[in-house]
Amino acid sequence: MKDKSQKDKDKDRVLGCMVGGAVGDALGYAIEFNSWQEIERKFGSRGITRYQLDKQGLALISDDTQMSLFTAAGILLGMTRGYMRGIMGRIDTYCHWTYLDWLHTQQWTKRKKNERVDSWLMDIPQLYSRRAPGNTCLSALMVLEKNETPVNDSCGCGGVMRTAPLALLDFLHSYADGNILYCDMCAAEAARLTHKHPLGFIPSALHNHILMKILAGSADNEDTQNSLASLIENAAEEIGSIESAPDDNKTYKELWPNHIATQQELIKKAIDLAGKDTPDHIAIESIGGGWTGHEALAIAVYSAVKHCNSFEDAIISSVNHSGDSDSTGAVCGNIIGSLLGRNSIPTHFTGNLELLDIIEEIATDLYTGCIISEYDPRNTPEKQRWEQKYCSHRYPHNC
Repeated sequence: MKDKSQKDKDKDRVLGCMVGGAVGDALGYAIEFNSWQEIERKFGSRGITRYQLDKQGLALISDDTQMSLFTAAGILLGMTRGYMRGIMGRIDTYCHWTYLDWLHTQQWTKRKKNERVDSWLMDIPQLYSRRAPGNTCLSALMVLEKNETPVNDSCGCGGVMRTAPLALLDFLHSYADGNILYCDMCAAEAARLTHKHPLGFIPSALHNHILMKILAGSADNEDTQNSLASLIENAAEEIGSIESAPDDNKTYKELWPNHIATQQELIKKAIDLAGKDTPDHIAIESIGGGWTGHEALAIAVYSAVKHCNSFEDAIISSVNHSGDSDSTGAVCGNIIGSLLGRNSIPTHFTGNLELLDIIEEIATDLYTGCIISEYDPRNTPEKQRWEQKYCSHRYPHNC
């Protein structure tokens, strides 16, 4: 059993992962479609280092954090179903339903009054804002809503930017008895719901592996940079051994050897660049723009490894380039936030962050895990609140 200090550390890292991802997302969202030259001209030689606030004084999150929240809600829904009924599907499959809830917040389709939904997040008005949602996610979910299978060849980063919550729940609550490769596969399948190219979902598997290893303390060392780099290199080597349940349990290396090699080579390049004095924006743009899943993860790895002792420096590095700044910032925020914890995040990055209370609430739920069961009376406000959040819902009348 973990002692209090270890539990406190685990909670700090879980909150760090979720809040860190949102911080990177919000900082990068303001410059997502700008070139480095435009960023430098507007913000100076370091690029953007502080939020661009809206008229209400908020740093707005994008679809990246929105979908991460709906991922968390989905897997907590699945966990609760298991506790309440003694059976459950594979943990990632519950994201199908909460992603459809997210689709409706984007106002592409309407739901009937009192129609069932699966996420309490549908009660949050701010989540009905459209923040440059990815076309692949939207179009794939519209197909899923018709009970059809999406067909595309997208390797966009819309998968890897949203699946970090799986690593948090899987590690903390020993999902699949701690079988990390199985957990990696679940994270990949959560991304594969919408992104069908292997480089659209393999990065989620690797991201999951990295986060679970960080949460386990595998990078805790006086030489943080080398230990983190080694952890990530080992994770990249191991993902080829993942067995894909939807593909007759063949390994990823058997199924997609070239794509596994592409991801591994790009991760190695990112780590090598992190050990050099190349200016960050130049190093990052030699990796890519981050629009694809494997590039977004590699850029996040570069910034996290190079600036492994400073949350702020890592986040600033990860967003300042001519590419998908909010997604690279979100994934880097997941990694560096897990490594350094919530307490490492400067207050100027949290004080104005949109929906910080909701992000921390759902992160705390991931840390706590389900607190109700089929045979346990819901006789406390906490248990009643959990039941209301993660059991059946009805569509909010005001949305």
